[in-house]
Amino acid sequence: MASVTQFQYPNPSGGYSAPGFSWPLDPEPADADGDEEDDLLAVKVNYSDWEDEDDPIDYETTCPGQTFTKEQEEEIGLKWMDNYVKLSAECSDLFNQILSHGDDHASFPPMPLKVLPETTDLCIKRGYCYHREYMTTDTCQTESTLGFHRPQEMLQIFSLRLSTKSKSYPISIYGIFAVRDDLEPLRNYVFNRSRDDSVMIHQDSPTLPLCSPCRGMYILDRALLEIDLWVKKEGDRSNDEKLLSAYVEIYMRSNFNMRSTGRIHSDHCMLDMDYIFISESVEAVIQVFTTLGSPRRVRFTAFSRYFDSEVVLFDGKCVEKGEVFKHVVAVKAKENLIIRSELDNTLFEWTFQDGGVGSFSHPDVESIFNQFHVRVFFAPKNHGHRRSRYHDWEERCRNKASAGLLI
Repeated sequence: MASVTQFQYPNPSGGYSAPGFSWPLDPEPADADGDEEDDLLAVKVNYSDWEDEDDPIDYETTCPGQTFTKEQEEEIGLKWMDNYVKLSAECSDLFNQILSHGDDHASFPPMPLKVLPETTDLCIKRGYCYHREYMTTDTCQTESTLGFHRPQEMLQIFSLRLSTKSKSYPISIYGIFAVRDDLEPLRNYVFNRSRDDSVMIHQDSPTLPLCSPCRGMYILDRALLEIDLWVKKEGDRSNDEKLLSAYVEIYMRSNFNMRSTGRIHSDHCMLDMDYIFISESVEAVIQVFTTLGSPRRVRFTAFSRYFDSEVVLFDGKCVEKGEVFKHVVAVKAKENLIIRSELDNTLFEWTFQDGGVGSFSHPDVESIFNQFHVRVFFAPKNHGHRRSRYHDWEERCRNKASAGLLI
């Protein structure tokens, strides 16, 4: 029986060959008239008008990892490496045990995702570290108007499941889970709850309720997950407990159109993420309106042939007329997208297709058809050609790195 391919252990020192911390600087971005830039739909503000003296990036302070000493960085790096190797080896052993039983239908444990250390060698040297690459000190949300004209590789997250042995259930959770992608590495939230809007998690239902990303998540190579989750306690914020705070880097590699489960480990909990990388996909913006407010509970989900797992769009009561929700999902180009509603234990479906106009199948039950109006808009987006904030920032950072100003 062949064993599982060995995991690659990245170098936490942050050298230029270390995946995740300092990939070799790519060639200069294509000219604005090139094919790649012509595909990019940019944001409302034209950041290319910045002058060097008005550069908004403070290269001395944009990396929180540079506050550590070299000795502290080495200690953190060694501890990080030992933990990552241990988790990867344990997972590899479990895979091999399952494979040795010869069960083709056996389920495998979640793969450990790469939680990045607080600091790296490049942070200390003020180099092009992951903090600068993903602009981690910028907590703004990415623009919803960003997108591509043509199908691209995209990320779809299905669920986030929390498990902890150090806390007694139920627990009240708030905080963020955001994706910083290749298009513009600012926050794109899939979970975003304030302390006043915390969610109660039970041991038998540990799934965090996801919100819609403001746009599609484009993963041309890799992306950064930003997690900051807290347990709400009685009293004020000073009594709250940090549950999970981490940056996690994910790689697309060649795992297209295959659902995966990755696990994020911390001292207090584990967070499992069900997700898929979809090749040649487009954004689909789903909108549902109701003409009749109702106290009855309704659940809307979406699925496609390329991901049979459901994306939960809405689960609650439609107490007011108007828009119930708007949700962005990734769909394989030219493929069907099915929207399903569950009301009073009865299922209803609408089917849409990229390239088509309107739904080509819908419920024939007049009561549900008249109560809910479902529509879907597929990419491309119709906005002007401008460079994004990130591409201007990245070009400046590369130029300063080439001139030796960052190291």
